[in-house]
Amino acid sequence: MKAYQEFFEHYFNIQGRTGRPSYWAVTALNLLFLAAFYLVFKFLFMILNMVDGLLLLDLLVAFITIVVVVLLTFFVLAILIPSVTISVRRYRDTGLPNAFLLVLPALFLAICWCLSEFISDGYLSIWAVLVTGFFLLADILIKLLPSATE
Repeated sequence: MKAYQEFFEHYFNIQGRTGRPSYWAVTALNLLFLAAFYLVFKFLFMILNMVDGLLLLDLLVAFITIVVVVLLTFFVLAILIPSVTISVRRYRDTGLPNAFLLVLPALFLAICWCLSEFISDGYLSIWAVLVTGFFLLADILIKLLPSATE
């Protein structure tokens, strides 16, 4: 829990370093929260399909769904900046040259490319998937590197 507290305390701090255990503990906890939101959504939509036609229950489930969407939006916005800064600190901790930091914006652009392909055509091009997969794999492998000794 200390790692998650430091995650928010160093909100804008890209100086310094973040070790593997701290980084992966925060990442696992964030993924756990997002998975919980996903399961709540699945449950709410399942209930919404079951109570179809019952106006009062439809409204109640719709209201709860809107509340969950608002909470998810606030959560994602709250972790967006510290997720980037902890990634930068993790990259710095590996001791790699600063040029490797270019993997982060390249990964962001590749994800945007995939999303734009999917939104515009309803399918993904193989190149968008391959490029995104390459940068995602590079990002994960860099973050798995051991900390550099000083």
